[in-house]
Amino acid sequence: MARSPDRWARLFSVAGTVIRPLLRSRLHGLLSGQLMLLGYTGGRSRHRYCFPIGYFAWDGGTLLSFSSRRWPFALRAAVDIELLVRGSAHFATAVVVSGQQDKAVRLAEFARRKGARTAKRLMIGLPGDRLPSADEVATAAAATTIVRFDLDGGRTPSEAGTGEQTATSKERQ
Repeated sequence: MARSPDRWARLFSVAGTVIRPLLRSRLHGLLSGQLMLLGYTGGRSRHRYCFPIGYFAWDGGTLLSFSSRRWPFALRAAVDIELLVRGSAHFATAVVVSGQQDKAVRLAEFARRKGARTAKRLMIGLPGDRLPSADEVATAAAATTIVRFDLDGGRTPSEAGTGEQTATSKERQ
């Protein structure tokens, strides 16, 4: 029997209450190779959000995340985006890739660069034994949203001091 979206949301919420403190602790190495904490302030609500998400290292200070949930769209208006990656806090900017063609191109490149087995771990229908066909990539692209996080020049929130803000924050004020 398939789980309803509400049941999944409750499951992720409960898991987050365990994973968040673990990612902040000295034991973060147990999970921080695949999970990071995303923190941001909502653009309209001004509420602070923080939850664990999966990520993949991409190019030099860039990370990719994939989601079938709605949170990536909140990042378009978010301010003060911070990532806790492998125990280190970083300011970041986020680019939400939601166009079907753009997602398909990036998913195909992801499968080529990371391999079929890693692409299958995204759980969006990509095969794990071979590179996906164009049709498989298009179908998978419809099931996900991609977020590219660019770390802010290695500058960490603790180094910024209390008066500084990220480029993302300054642009949106």
